[in-house]
Amino acid sequence: MIALVFGILGLIVGSFLNVVILRHRARMLGGRSACMSCGRTLRWYDLVPVFSWVALGGRCRICRASISVQYPLVEGMTGILFAFVGVALVPLFVNHGMATLFLLLDYLAIASLLIAIAAYDLRHTIIPDEWVYSCAFLALVSQFSLVPLQADPLSILIAGPLVAMPLYLLWFVSKGTWMGFGDVKLALGMGWLLGIQNGLLALFLAFIIGGIVSMPLLFFSSGAWRTIVAKFIPYHLWLTSGKGFTMKSEVPFGPFLIMSTIGVWFAVLSSIQLNFFFFL
Repeated sequence: MIALVFGILGLIVGSFLNVVILRHRARMLGGRSACMSCGRTLRWYDLVPVFSWVALGGRCRICRASISVQYPLVEGMTGILFAFVGVALVPLFVNHGMATLFLLLDYLAIASLLIAIAAYDLRHTIIPDEWVYSCAFLALVSQFSLVPLQADPLSILIAGPLVAMPLYLLWFVSKGTWMGFGDVKLALGMGWLLGIQNGLLALFLAFIIGGIVSMPLLFFSSGAWRTIVAKFIPYHLWLTSGKGFTMKSEVPFGPFLIMSTIGVWFAVLSSIQLNFFFFL
């Protein structure tokens, strides 16, 4: 029951996140949703998270233009994250009361920001400062909301900079050609959310995931990459570049960092021991 309630809440929040991702720095958040092709104002039954997209076959009811798969993916992933956070934290209310409520709200906000950052970075290869700094701040706050604290305050504070340091060195040495500074900021929040050991583990896993995903794209050249990106709301730089996928192509690293962060975060919330990854 808890998973269902939080999952539905996550679907609703995910629908709002799609609006934020689409309209960020482009237009005001207010106003009715409309088809991006024909401009028709959408009815309420066309806006039911995930289900409307499936029922319409991924196309506009009127003009039959393709609707981005970003919509159900963002909504579905947000629903899954919310359900998991709810199941992990709600039982703690018995012992910790309001402290658990604050942590629950904090975690839900972090989950929302991680989804928004991943989708936006995939579209634009850039991470909005206000989103990544908010996520890092909430991650730091979450550590001091735990009862009892999982580490001493100094260890909590230095976790963010230590986890971000490897990416900062890559950015500094390459002068930004190997790594964007937005990824460094994101790693700062990873360290504060997961701690030093788990944060470094997530960083390591992000490179593995990135390699697994990027190598096939490199082998099949630009066609595969354009096919994936075209599933998201079109962005003109992707559509007009005309360049093949090469070793010099810009691949957003933020989604890989977020995938690994969520995986390790879920393991920690599920009390799964990850020490064996460090041979401890």
